[in-house]
Amino acid sequence: MNNEAKHRAGRNMVKARFHEYYRRNRENITPPKSMGQREFGFLLFVEGVMLRHKSFNQPSELGKFIEATVPSDIYYSAAYYMDPEAPMDRKGWTGSDLIFDIDADHIETECKKIHDRWRCDACGTSGGGKPPMICPKCKGQRFTETTWMCRECLEEAKIEASKLIDLLIRDFGVNHEEVNLNFSGHRGYHIHVESEVFKNLGSDERKEIVDYLTGLGLDLKLLNLSYPPGESDISGKFTVHDPGWRGRIARSIEEIILRMDREPLGKLGLRREVIESIIEYRKNIGKDISEFIKDVDRKTWRQIIHKAVTLAKVNIDTVVTTDIHRLIRLPGTLNGKTGLKASKVNVKDLPRFDPLKETVAFEGEERIHIEEAPRFEIGGEEYGPFKDVDETLPAHAAILLLCKGSAYPVVKPIV
Repeated sequence: MNNEAKHRAGRNMVKARFHEYYRRNRENITPPKSMGQREFGFLLFVEGVMLRHKSFNQPSELGKFIEATVPSDIYYSAAYYMDPEAPMDRKGWTGSDLIFDIDADHIETECKKIHDRWRCDACGTSGGGKPPMICPKCKGQRFTETTWMCRECLEEAKIEASKLIDLLIRDFGVNHEEVNLNFSGHRGYHIHVESEVFKNLGSDERKEIVDYLTGLGLDLKLLNLSYPPGESDISGKFTVHDPGWRGRIARSIEEIILRMDREPLGKLGLRREVIESIIEYRKNIGKDISEFIKDVDRKTWRQIIHKAVTLAKVNIDTVVTTDIHRLIRLPGTLNGKTGLKASKVNVKDLPRFDPLKETVAFEGEERIHIEEAPRFEIGGEEYGPFKDVDETLPAHAAILLLCKGSAYPVVKPIV
């Protein structure tokens, strides 16, 4: 079987499984509010084909269309339109939800060096983690990337989602009921704010929100944080209860000084002597950070404050938030990169939410040939690493490998 035939066989198996899922779970697809004013988009299993400018007034219409077409990925517009099926310049934009995309792709984690791979399209040279700017062997600049998810990068994405929701509620006055949280089905979360307050904001105004969330242009001098004041009673000047960025930075400093062990402090990039001074002060002073802040030297303070800012800011895909016509993944549908469900998550349940278990969509088994795959976890079990081997795996694990292009079905011999 040549590579094209392998790819086609894998795609057909995934499509058949997706069709079975949608036939049995049509009612689990969550239509958006005012669905008749939304544009829907469908990425098909035919490579590169995207159906856009579709609209539906009833969930049953949408469900029938999905079952008939069996897309690999399903999206809807954050925007509201007068005529969603018209060309973009004639749709009649009437507003858009405020949306955020948190993806492990935008978060630096050590695990990516282990489970992510790149391959030079020109010479075949490969390596782990993110691809280089140019191939070290042939100087080529085009690469094929294969990304995986693990508990480490998913946990980091969860932390960013929690930070964002907290910031929206504390600093922007968003109500809990206005926040919708969805797991993407891959390596991150989508946060939707459905509020009349934000609905009519243009791209420039949304860019201001993005800049605030990411700390772009943050001036520590204006916040009176460029160097510790040194007063004996610092609590009235700099507390975790301060509004806005002062309070956020104060809470991050408290996290650094009072709760972080040596390993996470090291991952922040703090110098060894700074880490040791933090640990020593923690032993002697306990929960009073004012003495530590008062006595640190300028160089140490500068490093701590900048690491606190890094902890306080939110890592988001800035383009998604500023795009007022953006298509976003529809909850209850399958992610074509993994076969996992894009799932709604109650904000209160986020700390306990386990995406590697709770979003599994398939039952049964499939026999596949695995060309190469790192160790991975899904459905509460670990698998791999694999290289050039036939395996019978639970369907959710097999579909994940097929979606990643790392495997193809084993053809049963004719008897």
